[in-house]
Amino acid sequence: MDQPTQPRTIGHGLRPVADNLWIIDAGRISAAGLPLPVRMTVIRLSSGDLLLHSPTRFSHALREELEQLGPIKYLLAPNVAHWMFLPDWQAALPNARLYAAPGLADRRQIRRSRLRIDRELTDVTPDEWSQDLQLVLISAPMFTEVELFHRPSRTLILTDLVQNLAPEGLGILPRTAAHMLGITAPDGKAPAHLRLLLRLGGRAVRLAAARLIALAPERVVFAHGRWFESGGTQQLRRSLGWLLDASPEARRLMRDLRGTRIVITGASSGIGRATALALAREGASIVLAARREDVLKDVAAECETLGGRAIAIATDVTRPEAVQRLAEQAVQTFGGIDVWINNAGTGVFGAYQDADIALHRKTIEVNLLGTMNGAYAVLPIFLRQRRGTLINNISLGGWAPTPFAAAYTASKFGMRGFSASLRQELAAHAHIHVCSVFPAMVDTPGFVHGANMSGRNLDPGPLLYRSEDVAETFVQLIRAPRDEVAVGWPARLGQISYALARRPTERLMSTAFRFLLARAKGAPRTAGAVLTPIPAGTAVSGDWLRRKKLPPAGQLSKIGLAIGLGGIALLVIARAGRPARPSHRRSQR
Repeated sequence: MDQPTQPRTIGHGLRPVADNLWIIDAGRISAAGLPLPVRMTVIRLSSGDLLLHSPTRFSHALREELEQLGPIKYLLAPNVAHWMFLPDWQAALPNARLYAAPGLADRRQIRRSRLRIDRELTDVTPDEWSQDLQLVLISAPMFTEVELFHRPSRTLILTDLVQNLAPEGLGILPRTAAHMLGITAPDGKAPAHLRLLLRLGGRAVRLAAARLIALAPERVVFAHGRWFESGGTQQLRRSLGWLLDASPEARRLMRDLRGTRIVITGASSGIGRATALALAREGASIVLAARREDVLKDVAAECETLGGRAIAIATDVTRPEAVQRLAEQAVQTFGGIDVWINNAGTGVFGAYQDADIALHRKTIEVNLLGTMNGAYAVLPIFLRQRRGTLINNISLGGWAPTPFAAAYTASKFGMRGFSASLRQELAAHAHIHVCSVFPAMVDTPGFVHGANMSGRNLDPGPLLYRSEDVAETFVQLIRAPRDEVAVGWPARLGQISYALARRPTERLMSTAFRFLLARAKGAPRTAGAVLTPIPAGTAVSGDWLRRKKLPPAGQLSKIGLAIGLGGIALLVIARAGRPARPSHRRSQR
């Protein structure tokens, strides 16, 4: 037994952990010669259906025993390595739905096995699980893992993020190997090779790991080794210390945001929706604003299931009186406003003279005047409270102009100047902050909502960040405000290149856009949602990354960096190992 204090065993190794939660320790498998204990976790949802997390070896007797607890409706492959026993379970339970970590369906072994994956998971908890579970996605180059937090029992369910093997159950050689990998109890953590991949995942992995600790689990179950039956938060913090201890932003993320009162404009989709969900997981009190009231109500309901409080207020940010009413309702509902996020935005793409001036005017009204309206409504509240944080979502376009997006660029340059001016005005108020955020290209429904007057099909390219990346930046700024923050290295590169080499940068951007437009396929001209709302585009993602089958830009950049560094290292090794050529002097006559 991996943990001497585990609860009593029932039947085929089925052991209760908490109400509606069981584990099954199913012996050991050989992993590169290391005897690795394996564990399945069984969750009974409020619906009465069972979810099998990382199913172990199938048997008819085990199936019958589990079905005494409830019908088996969901099978979960929580990372790209934990699926080997699933074909047998799926064959025996063809009606059970198989959910999997992102990227598993694309693996060659999966296609050869003909395993049917019904859904790849993201950070958003499926509706059918949301009453009982909260998902956290750990995503790094060549590795993804879906972590589950069982709310009723405050139990965190991991897979390989922590391994904690009992050394007394191992022979001398396996024990030495496990110790070298860093996976022996009581100080187990992710194995060495996985720690390398997680480090390459950078900030996104650190923040996701910090979120796990912020959940304050009472116990932590994982697939391999002694699980944390009590003191889960403290033991998890120790196991993840290698990742978090040197990260000030991760430590800040672990601070409590419960009850923080936050207004978000543009909250019906994309970055705004991702931010609302991220803050709801932290227990914040959120006021959601956008034009589409029906969509906002759906977002508010989702926020409530994630543990936050939320109200939806239909608001057109171009109307000052509507924004003033938004601020007043926020104060009436929650007693004040701690954070205001100006996130509503739109744009027009195409030659300036080809678009109706009404589209250009509306772009300025939404982006620049909407931001000014928000600041005008909330600053008196901040001054009365003597504290508050204003976050303005600007974009790379606020640092470097974008051709064929003149009104958009003008609005973003204006937002940057407006934010800087406010910071100067408020410098005497130490606890009132104005933060500017400059994301690079983000995978959002914005390409559907913006106007396209170019007559060409738009493609945002391969370097796309996730809406969740920007949302995480907002959360970080709420905890530790900063004046200006870039999301993604292309945004910072745009700032530096335009500041140091304005004319070459302009020429390069102009040439590149003209080249791409000349080769793009034709497309109908559309005003999108600039003038009036449209039903399309309500999700967090614009689905570009999935359609292109690309990892997010943060991961793609780190993969490229790792390959580049590896190539340089191999070149240095090859040169160092090459025998020196003997020098031949010419014989002198």
